[in-house]
Amino acid sequence: MDQQFVISLGSIVFVIAGLVTMNKGRRERAESTRMEETETTRIRDVSPGPVEVKGTVHGAQDASLRTTPFSDTDALAVHVEVQEWHTGGEGGGNWKTIFEEETAEPIYVDDGTGDLLVELPADGGLNLEQDEWKVEAGDDPPESIRTYVENEPELDLPEGHDIGPLSTGERRRYREGVLEPGEDVYVLGTARETQAGWDTRDYVIGGPTADGDFVLSDKSEAQLVKEGKRGGLVFLAFGGLLTVVGLGLLVFPFLPV
Repeated sequence: MDQQFVISLGSIVFVIAGLVTMNKGRRERAESTRMEETETTRIRDVSPGPVEVKGTVHGAQDASLRTTPFSDTDALAVHVEVQEWHTGGEGGGNWKTIFEEETAEPIYVDDGTGDLLVELPADGGLNLEQDEWKVEAGDDPPESIRTYVENEPELDLPEGHDIGPLSTGERRRYREGVLEPGEDVYVLGTARETQAGWDTRDYVIGGPTADGDFVLSDKSEAQLVKEGKRGGLVFLAFGGLLTVVGLGLLVFPFLPV
């Protein structure tokens, strides 16, 4: 009976993980559909509410650019992600994000009809093309990565050990997305009205839509939609598999022999 209980408890974990994964896939596909269905608005025609705009980015006149930690690039916005390889059963495994940070200066988008300020929400929303540096177990990271990790309280350098000709330790990959002045961007979010002068109004996109969508990306709309639908389908399939396995394990102990 105790064995049946343990199997049933483990199967419930599979079912919950499967449902969570499927829900993530559903959300990604739904967001992609909303991107596809939302019409692009010219900046001069923006009004309060959900809006999609496209244009070229630049900083404020008195703004200073930030230097990216890995590539030493002058940028308006930076997305840093650190992933670690976690080994699973039978030699498998997966990359798990152990640290993520998004920072941005005041960003303006110009589509030829006007400028629009875009503010990154507190919970982020950058979706940028990324460069990647992979550091294998036991290897020393590049100096720029080492400096960043040593100055980031939430991170530390992985420990490595040499056993004869083999090196052991954590495998990591460090990713950096950079938004530079002059790049073309796609923005989806909610515009709000601000006072620009005595008799004029201005607008800023600074929060998600009612559906929770906020995207600031240097990718095209078509690429974002494709990635979202494809990624969502993968999560749905994997989540469905976990759910089926969990339900099977849940029922199996109670089947007549």
